Amino acid sequence: MVEPTTVAAIGGGLVVLVGLAVLLRSDSDDKYDDPEAQAAHEQAQQRDPSGVAPVGSEHTTVVQELVDGGETARVSIQGLYVFVEDVPSDLAKNDSIEIKITDHGPDGRSGRATFLRKS
Repeated sequence: MVEPTTVAAIGGGLVVLVGLAVLLRSDSDDKYDDPEAQAAHEQAQQRDPSGVAPVGSEHTTVVQELVDGGETARVSIQGLYVFVEDVPSDLAKNDSIEIKITDHGPDGRSGRATFLRKS
């Protein structure tokens, strides 16, 4: 017959193993459950942002989010996050705006732009 303390120890060990597996899985860079979507995400992170939005280029885009107390808008140009600075106080999510790219983030995964006008 198996001792109750042995069963408890085995059960506790299984709980620890499951917990470790969950932690290791959550630390991975997987953003998508679909392997094709995950591969596309990883490929997009490796691309040169100047190929999507070269410095000095102008774009018409839609505000996805306001950050920094509403002073900065986050937009996306072909999946590249661009932070638009000095936006007007009456700007709102889903507004269409025109921007000019000023530079790219140090990690190459984002860009910065200046606000030109609402469109």
